[in-house]
Amino acid sequence: MTKVIDFVVTWVDGSDEKWRLKKAKYDGSINTSKYSMNSEKAYREWGTFKYWFRGVEKFAPWVNKVYLVTDNQKPDWLNIDSDKLVLIDHKEIINNDFLPVFSANPIESNIHRIPGLSEHFVFFNDDMYLTAPVSPDDFFSDEGLPKYNTALAPIPTERYGTGHFQMNDMGIIISHFTRKEILKNGQFFSPKQGIKQIVKTLLYRNTKFICGFWESHLPYPLLKSTFELVWEKESDALNKTSSNRFRDPSDTNVWLFKYWQIASGKYAVGDVNLGSIFYLENADNKLWDTIVSKKFRIMCINDGYNIQNEELVRNNFINALNNLLPDKSSFEL
Repeated sequence: MTKVIDFVVTWVDGSDEKWRLKKAKYDGSINTSKYSMNSEKAYREWGTFKYWFRGVEKFAPWVNKVYLVTDNQKPDWLNIDSDKLVLIDHKEIINNDFLPVFSANPIESNIHRIPGLSEHFVFFNDDMYLTAPVSPDDFFSDEGLPKYNTALAPIPTERYGTGHFQMNDMGIIISHFTRKEILKNGQFFSPKQGIKQIVKTLLYRNTKFICGFWESHLPYPLLKSTFELVWEKESDALNKTSSNRFRDPSDTNVWLFKYWQIASGKYAVGDVNLGSIFYLENADNKLWDTIVSKKFRIMCINDGYNIQNEELVRNNFINALNNLLPDKSSFEL
């Protein structure tokens, strides 16, 4: 097993006035309404990012480097002199002709260009928190293969959801791998996938076409060499995504690289109990208690379009994370 594993996390402060003025120069023709894929929700900052770093330091002290990717921003509490932290600006990894971008998809498609990034790395969105101890074995096998749980599953068809990106990702996957190869390589019936995942695959295994892969919404163990390979084979599609300043139905996203690992069989089946996704839209005392309980090693705590009493939710969210992680990390001033 490799001893060098980096973490990569992206972050934006959508309340930053300088950033908002820059965005306003380009978003005039973009649908930014409440339920659109480019709504304010995509840029909202909950004031909880420092707990992401506290979780990393407490629960993954073995990590090599933490790369924070931003658009010329940094939290005012961030200690940029931390030994493990490397601050990366978009201009270091994205073709400067495409900048600025206000979408995660171009950023995620180019993270392999981070100078010094190790072959084995784990990509986090800023809403994916470590809430109990994790080990390198939770992310990579002894052979250095990324670990995932997956199943055959239909692609969600929300008008402004991520289904567009999944369809584009899968369109690329099935142009390089046959249905037979995917079923053979996907390890869909491994007992480690869990009974729910196996049942999903049973429901869709006899369809004429591969419809999609189930998405866990947990951090993504990835290989830099896979990014390089997919870019070599699909540069047109990835350059198109990289050039879209805002989310666009034509985009691919980071799942493409994960799906490539699955379809090629170059992955290992992970622990189905590693973590789960939760939603602030449904936040109640059960969620706050779950955060503190350490029941899950990883929790993705997703924003929502219709959060009632946002200020109360924010305060409860911060209090729960602070109860779990009260001690300042070396990433903080």
